[in-house]
Amino acid sequence: MTSVSDEILERRADLLVDAKDRLLEDLVSFRKEHKLSQQTVAERMGVSQPTVAAFERYDANPTVSSIIRYAMAVDALLDIKVVDDCGEGVPSAWQMTGAAKATVRVPATPRQAQVIADGWTITQEPAHV
Repeated sequence: MTSVSDEILERRADLLVDAKDRLLEDLVSFRKEHKLSQQTVAERMGVSQPTVAAFERYDANPTVSSIIRYAMAVDALLDIKVVDDCGEGVPSAWQMTGAAKATVRVPATPRQAQVIADGWTITQEPAHV
């Protein structure tokens, strides 16, 4: 096992915290852009409005499942990337510039069912979490 310097560990920790903060900030921005109230998001998630307010606080530390449920409630998808850091710092080919952020909106109107195999069908419905 190779030893990793404190400087590399601190830089890695800073990048990870920044990525988490950016993720949550982006989700809250989508809620506001989509003109959704905290109450509406709470209803879609099946929680109370104060729970959503706590999620949106700068010092929140939500679980991954809560982040996913919130994303669904604000009509967003997550694009999460895991990169092997190998103890050498962030690879030069991958920089956390935010350029890779992408959001795909799912249409609010249901689509016609698609038969995929042996009677299985897929339908796209509005997300109500």
